[in-house]
Amino acid sequence: MEEPEGRWRRLGLGAVGRLLGVPRLTVWWWVKTGKLTSTGVDDGQLWWSEDDAYEWALSQRSTRWSGRVPLPAWPPMPYNTVFDTTVELPGAVALRWRTRQGPVHLAWPLATGWQRPHREWAEQLAPRGDGAVVVVSGGFSLRHGPELKGLLPGLPERTYQPTWLDLAGVLGQPVPWWPFTLRDKQLLLDWTPSTDTITAMAVPALDTGALLTMASTYPETHPAARVLVNLARLAHAQAAGSAEQNIEMVEKANLPDGVLRIAARPLPVPDPDDIEPTQRRAGWLDLLARADDLAHRCVREVTRWDAGADLPYSNPQHIEEIESTWAFKWTQRLIPTQRTAAFELLAEAGEPGDALVDPDTDAPVWRSGGGEYTAAMPQRLPATAPLAELILDGPVWIRTADGKVYPAPRDSYYGISWGYGGSGPGTLALLVDALLDDINAQAPADINGAPEGLENLLSRKLPDRTVLTRAQLEAARRGEPVIIAVNDVDQDEDEDDE
Repeated sequence: MEEPEGRWRRLGLGAVGRLLGVPRLTVWWWVKTGKLTSTGVDDGQLWWSEDDAYEWALSQRSTRWSGRVPLPAWPPMPYNTVFDTTVELPGAVALRWRTRQGPVHLAWPLATGWQRPHREWAEQLAPRGDGAVVVVSGGFSLRHGPELKGLLPGLPERTYQPTWLDLAGVLGQPVPWWPFTLRDKQLLLDWTPSTDTITAMAVPALDTGALLTMASTYPETHPAARVLVNLARLAHAQAAGSAEQNIEMVEKANLPDGVLRIAARPLPVPDPDDIEPTQRRAGWLDLLARADDLAHRCVREVTRWDAGADLPYSNPQHIEEIESTWAFKWTQRLIPTQRTAAFELLAEAGEPGDALVDPDTDAPVWRSGGGEYTAAMPQRLPATAPLAELILDGPVWIRTADGKVYPAPRDSYYGISWGYGGSGPGTLALLVDALLDDINAQAPADINGAPEGLENLLSRKLPDRTVLTRAQLEAARRGEPVIIAVNDVDQDEDEDDE
């Protein structure tokens, strides 16, 4: 007889087999030969508790059975545990203790490591399928502290969630803990139980070495040097602040004394002073125009940081010239250029193709070998005439009163679109509202707050290539009804489709 829930549920022969990863017939043989004794009998049926089944497995001579038993079922072993060594893994470092039941591995994903599937780490650490492998995961519980993921080396398809209390109980000692941004490979490799809590530089999310090296090639007061140093300090300050917050959370968690010990604390880094926006833009403009490898690396780092919020263009979009007369006209003005650091904004720029530039916005454009275009979108327009038309196409276009056509500017994060009630139309409505007043306005970094009439207009399911005039847009902004006639759709495009 079996009960469905709980560690004290009654397990039959088949359930014991599933628990330990062996066939039911194997369990039957253990019982028949007297190797396995049941917990009890109910209506003539033998049954076992989960704890008894695990205790029996751990009592077998082969330590390989320990690889099938989760740590919460292991007995405390305060006098039979010895710290063994550290093990370097792809993207992680594991600490290993030797216990009577088998080795216990605690794996720490590194702040700068490319994490591999946890199962691969378990296979490397316990190739014979014995012992325990526990990975420090990214979650946090106020009750149990940082979350752990347990893997059973003997049953690699199974995982479970042990706690630090379980781990400290098995090891019979406090377990070291590192905040994520202090998980430096060498710090972990050098750790032993006698190592005191150290103060160390937190690992930043960016390659600050590239930023500071590039800064050293400029005079100290040059805008490029200032933005590079500022970004590096921001990254270090954020990493240190993150470590401090993690430590505060652990110290406030409801963990008994003697379970965790803080292995490292961050070296404090003050927040840097802000830089005036025009200085930031000037500094990045200088770097975007460079073609050396170090400049390319720096542009990669700033896009990782905030998607290029301070750059004059970002948010790359695919543009299909064969689908739109507007896109075709735009491609005709593109000119060949050198593959500068600005092309780091375009992932496709690493493939065969041509480096181009839009001479009106200076935005980089990549034409693939198949003739497809990818362009960084300007964050503001260099136009000298007011907005005349909004063209709902792929992408959205702006035509000014002097006849020039530009891709609609975009923020480094938010996209623009139309035809539904959501963030894309909300951002586009904000953009139109700003451009009606100032054609050089910065693309909005928000999705809410546009005039209701504009947002309602751009949430309508208007057909592709709809052209909205300035008069229509201003009427919508005033809350007046706007009628979209057939003539408001680009007729040349319709004729091309027929």
